Amino acid sequence: MKIKPFILITSILALFLISAIIITNWNKHLIYLSNGEIIEADKTWVVFDEVFYEKGEGTLYTVKTNAVDEILSASFSSFYDWKVILVHAMESKQGVFEILMDRTTGFICLAIFCFYGAVTLVHFILSKKARKKEKADDDELITIHIPPQASDYEKIVLFFMNLYLLQVKAKKNDRYHYRRTDIRGPLNTTVYEFRVLIGGLWQSRRISIGRIGEDSGARSKCFYVIYDDHFVVKLPPEPLTDINEYTKSIKSDRRIADILAPRECLVPKVSIVLKKIPSFINAIDGNAGANEQKCIDGLKKLPEFRRFLKIGENFAFYLDLSKHFFLGQILNECHDASSEIAKEKYKYQDMIWTPQVFADRYGEDSTELCVKLQNVYEQFDKQFNDPAVPSFQKKAWFTGSFLVGEDVGISSKIPGNALTIINILKKDKKAIVDEYKVLLKNYVQVKFFKQNISKVQCICSRLIELLSWLYLKNIAIRDLKPDNLLVAGDPSKYPHFLNSVDGFEIGLIDVEIAAYMDPENNKFENKKPENKKVVQPKLGWTPFYATPSHMFVNEVLEQLYDDMIYIFFLQDWYATVAMIYQSVTGEKLFVKTADTLVSYSRELSRYFSDLSKMIFFAKKANEKFWKDADNEFELKMKEKETLLRSVHLEISRSAKKMFKKAAENTEQVNIQKTLFDMKSHISAYDLLECLFAHIEEVMTRN
Repeated sequence: MKIKPFILITSILALFLISAIIITNWNKHLIYLSNGEIIEADKTWVVFDEVFYEKGEGTLYTVKTNAVDEILSASFSSFYDWKVILVHAMESKQGVFEILMDRTTGFICLAIFCFYGAVTLVHFILSKKARKKEKADDDELITIHIPPQASDYEKIVLFFMNLYLLQVKAKKNDRYHYRRTDIRGPLNTTVYEFRVLIGGLWQSRRISIGRIGEDSGARSKCFYVIYDDHFVVKLPPEPLTDINEYTKSIKSDRRIADILAPRECLVPKVSIVLKKIPSFINAIDGNAGANEQKCIDGLKKLPEFRRFLKIGENFAFYLDLSKHFFLGQILNECHDASSEIAKEKYKYQDMIWTPQVFADRYGEDSTELCVKLQNVYEQFDKQFNDPAVPSFQKKAWFTGSFLVGEDVGISSKIPGNALTIINILKKDKKAIVDEYKVLLKNYVQVKFFKQNISKVQCICSRLIELLSWLYLKNIAIRDLKPDNLLVAGDPSKYPHFLNSVDGFEIGLIDVEIAAYMDPENNKFENKKPENKKVVQPKLGWTPFYATPSHMFVNEVLEQLYDDMIYIFFLQDWYATVAMIYQSVTGEKLFVKTADTLVSYSRELSRYFSDLSKMIFFAKKANEKFWKDADNEFELKMKEKETLLRSVHLEISRSAKKMFKKAAENTEQVNIQKTLFDMKSHISAYDLLECLFAHIEEVMTRN
């Protein structure tokens, strides 16, 4: 029997006994006479020189006060009164003591105590043997070695294969294997199948794994995994082997999450994995598997289970995503019109035979393209030259193969000589084919965008609201990007809740490199920038959403900028500008600029040993970066101006407060006025122009 149940049962029995003693003696009165006699009474009171006392109902007695030494009562009285009354009850064997001090009762209690002790001892011995057997059984379980040279995908697959083998208690002599299937899981994940032969029967299960933000250039590698639950597996950029550093990092993230509460903020949890390991759950307490703190405490006491949190030789981080959605995936769904383009191509291919209908759907400017397509068909008809084939059949072959192109079923029904002619024409008239594809793509994307504009506007509004929440909480995340953000809403109403700003909120998935500007410890409220201090945050960045300020330590940043703390906040502003542009257009804003940042990051190591050279390098990199960023921003804003002006944002009360504070940090009157007077229904174009101008002004200020 475990110590906690033993203590609990003993405490309950003791509490029961004490309660019984108090109840049976409650309100009892003792009158001590001068001659040594003790009178027990239910009630006592004194009137002049007489002491009246009652025994039983209606029986009243009196005694002279000069014959009484003292009167004691057991109620809300002194400890001394209770002590004397209980001693008297014990000596006279009254109430509970009459039962407890009876010889028969004593034997019964002794027998119960001996039986209870014997059961406890037997249970302890059997539990010890069971633990030894369980340990021996664990030693016989399969553990697959994860080679260091394996790819990250393979390491994660083997990690979960090990977890599965542990759950089914596969022994070393049991056969097992895994394979990659042709099935695509949610969010375009790859599905793997695990199989193990136990007792002559094959057992199997599947797991889905996909890379998150593969093209983002981020240092950490994150994977979306579905294994019973939906969660994120994060592989840190630097090897992490020390359990204290590992738990310290988790606690640091937890601290940021607590400050941001009640905002949804996912932080790593060891319980996500450990609750799936039966032997660990049995070792700490069967009911505590989902308790994060108990799992962390269990790791300290049971170091042999730490290996289950490692992928290869290093610890990995695990974040629960079972209740939320990726913002990155939602944005992809809002802009990925590929299936709609395929439908459009297939459904309306016959429109090329009626130019007016073609122009009505795709615009008057498309009439010339329609004529070009008809001319290509005439070349096909002339070269094929088979009067036996009706015209409608030849047109179906032409549109099915020349326009649709990817339909294997149609191509297989076309005679070989006709298909050869069409394929030659597709090569010769590639410009016309491409023009047709662009026409369809533009038409469908405009139509698709109009269907999703409400969602896009709400997402952009929520991004600004998140930015203001962080700003007013004195926290800079410093690695904001769609793949690091979650959307929290009612899953049963997805995706419809995206059409209302109040239907969801945007939360955070990763706060590893966040900086907290503590108003007390960092003197945030001090108006003198030189007196503002902040603890050195971890360095990290994602090139598409980062500036040169992400690359340098505080000591360098203090030489570059007047107010380093405000720079940390503007890092999140810059990322938000990039995300709003991406939310509206479906394209990344800073692509060439990101290449500039990457090229400079490769040079960093040259200056680690010389602070003065590092500062000079930082100034040069900052100047070049903002020149490139400004050019790319202006070019792309002009290109997408119409689209960006069609999207209007709601500006929350907290966002207005943030913008008013920001207005105090600008020296340009027009920017100051726009920030101070920021109102709802502002277009994405005007908002981005203002925010970018403010960021650039502050980050290039000498």
